[in-house]
Amino acid sequence: MHPDSQILYKRYARALLLLAEENGILKESYKDLKLADVVLNGHKELSVSLKSPVIRVGKKQNLISRLFDGRVDPLILKFMLIVVRKQRGNILGGIASAYGDVYKKHLGIETVRIITAQPLDENLRERAMAAAKKLTPYTIEFDESLDPDIIGGFILILGEKRYDASVRNRLNQVKKHLGLKKVNPYD
Repeated sequence: MHPDSQILYKRYARALLLLAEENGILKESYKDLKLADVVLNGHKELSVSLKSPVIRVGKKQNLISRLFDGRVDPLILKFMLIVVRKQRGNILGGIASAYGDVYKKHLGIETVRIITAQPLDENLRERAMAAAKKLTPYTIEFDESLDPDIIGGFILILGEKRYDASVRNRLNQVKKHLGLKKVNPYD
């Protein structure tokens, strides 16, 4: 995806966020745009239809209305219909995707990816949270994923920052210190 596209998506998302905040539907808008993200970016045919110059704007608006009327706040639907009317329906999916980041940034929430060998228990969650708070001053939300190859512990990823407190990393450090080769989980 082109960086200019991301800038455009975020501009529209910020405008929608301000509109949602002014109208007191900030929380609802986040849920609505998560739904829109799944629908708009999860169906190739829909994406192609919204991009197509052959399909008339009225048909595209009818399609958006049928998909979202009664499922999202009327203000969100109206915003989507205006974007389509301005012949920018092809960017609705990008706006919906960018909205989550804009919303979280507005509320001071930072998503930190955490990789563990097993699902997080309370003790590991507390240790990971303490480490994550050293990486960012914002409120932390974990995006959890599993990788049994790390053996134990956790790995935190925040943008370009990485904090590796995995057992595999510790074993590799010991082996490096002893002059042995790295731990290969597939040996």
